[in-house]
Amino acid sequence: MFLVLKTEPFSRARNPFVRLFQKPKPPELSRVAVRGGAYFYSAVLYADKHGETDFSLLLPLGGCIQRIVPNGTLPTLPAPFAVFQPRFFPAYLFLQTALQHLRKQTEGAPLPLLGISDRNGLLANCIPPFADVAAHIRIFTAAPQRYAAVCEQVFCERGLPLILSDSEAALRSCTVQLLPFAENAEPYFPGQLVTTATGAVYAGTGLELPAELAARRPPDTNALQFVSALYELCNVPLPKTLCYDALYPIKSGKIY
Repeated sequence: MFLVLKTEPFSRARNPFVRLFQKPKPPELSRVAVRGGAYFYSAVLYADKHGETDFSLLLPLGGCIQRIVPNGTLPTLPAPFAVFQPRFFPAYLFLQTALQHLRKQTEGAPLPLLGISDRNGLLANCIPPFADVAAHIRIFTAAPQRYAAVCEQVFCERGLPLILSDSEAALRSCTVQLLPFAENAEPYFPGQLVTTATGAVYAGTGLELPAELAARRPPDTNALQFVSALYELCNVPLPKTLCYDALYPIKSGKIY
């Protein structure tokens, strides 16, 4: 579970006498159900006449106060309140987007060598479909044990041995490098597709949520942060076809 939080400024009464005794509005709290997963909380806090917001009113929500999805701009949060930082779902979406893109680019001509960076082994289950678009796959990871089952699966089903490396530099000789956890400047999402020969770099842009999730997303939340919280914290099942709207060049060059 997590908490979607919005803060509002103090609204002064017009009557001067009323203003002397005016208190901030009470907080608003609701619980939002999502099909197939756990619910999340949505809250609105109102500042007092001094501009201060009493976050302690949310302490009964327990661990959710350390998994906050901002609904609009928030003031500085006091400890132990913290904004939710996705762990792996944006990287997963990037791989899904890259897979769809490479399928179109490599019809009838697989990539000679595809490189994928996954230091902590969080994306091992996403790798098998890439055997359709590459003759060889090299993976940088510091957690090879998480790839044991996937290596066996890909070899038995596709006859393709995955090449594991503990050096990210080993990816530089690959035809295309997929760097799912690479950070990009706004407005682009995390993840980069790098064409080694030309140096072209592509990142994901745009994310259209399924209608049911879009209807539950508070309007001033970040769509990627919100859907990541649903997946990572509420175990909400999402369509396997969900991916970024497009890959956009952030560094010029011809993609493979």
